[in-house]
Amino acid sequence: MLQETMVEIFKALSDPNRLHLMELLMDGDRTNSELMSEVGLSQNLLSHHLNVLTEAGLVTVQQSIGDARRRYYSPSLAMLGACCLWWKQRSPCAQTLPTLRNPQRVLFLCAKNGARSLIAEALAHHMAPGSLVASSAGLAPSDGISPLVLQVLGEHLVPAHMLRIHTYQTLLNQPFDYVVTVCDKVHEHLTPELFNQSRIIHWSLHDESEEGRAESEQLEIIHELYHDIEQRLLVFVQRLAQAEQA
Repeated sequence: MLQETMVEIFKALSDPNRLHLMELLMDGDRTNSELMSEVGLSQNLLSHHLNVLTEAGLVTVQQSIGDARRRYYSPSLAMLGACCLWWKQRSPCAQTLPTLRNPQRVLFLCAKNGARSLIAEALAHHMAPGSLVASSAGLAPSDGISPLVLQVLGEHLVPAHMLRIHTYQTLLNQPFDYVVTVCDKVHEHLTPELFNQSRIIHWSLHDESEEGRAESEQLEIIHELYHDIEQRLLVFVQRLAQAEQA
């Protein structure tokens, strides 16, 4: 849908009275007088709200075939369906992800192949196995996979057996469609020539491994990372699917 159309729709639905009118019309078509008795608005104010909804394409009006003096207001289901599709393509709330015709190779890159990149790799394998061919790496070696990362992944029944610690140098001979930097420092200092065939995007995620953090605080941050990355992956795959259809 055109951006201008969605702007008008959001404006139209930004008033509680108009939201109420839409809810009533979703239950069944109504005349002006029926709506007026249900919402308690004056004739002038009701007409104003109905005009806004009609101009936004959310409501249609037709003359009664029984009594030509009556007009029925109906929800525009075609417009509402288009709105739902527009939102679904951009929303992180979808329960199932589309499968891409052309799976995308994605590298999740952080400083030491820690919680952020490992969780992203594991979730990509788990959530979009037919759409994302995921790897993760760090700019420098790490001490291994944190038990807290394995704990959080286990709590959500996300397999972690495929996870391995890598530095980016070991993966330079592999082509990637996308390099997702999940560490601000990496993103700000990354030399684009290292991955000149890849599209680089950035997710600014918290670092649980900063010095001085207690284990309980690290665990809380890793839980937050899990949910943040999950939502980002949902949107990422949906947008890739949308681009395929364009």
